[in-house]
Amino acid sequence: MADENDMNEIDENTDQNAAGSGFVINVNQIQSIDIPHQFNRVKTDNGWIINMLEPGRITINFLTSMRKLESALVAGDSLEREGDDLFILRSESADTYRSQRATSTLARTREELLATPSSDEGN
Repeated sequence: MADENDMNEIDENTDQNAAGSGFVINVNQIQSIDIPHQFNRVKTDNGWIINMLEPGRITINFLTSMRKLESALVAGDSLEREGDDLFILRSESADTYRSQRATSTLARTREELLATPSSDEGN
């Protein structure tokens, strides 16, 4: 009983941001972040918060091995830096963002391939 009361106090006093999905990256591994659409930035005591104003894709370039991470975000999503952590917080579940990905011709069905106009038709 006492443990339950202690847990409730922790939950009520903890600074929490609700997110549908997201991920955390160590800031020390990041070289740059490319955000090609509108956003705003708010400075905090321990970092900053970038709020997305338009949907689009961000690219996070890492220091090692020329690696990068691309992620689709929508308006209302945010990037939050707290100390050595970068939180990518999405307002929707991860399944919602899967539809934001561009599909390659290899991932299309036969019907989709036949329905798309060929580049040779104009010749």
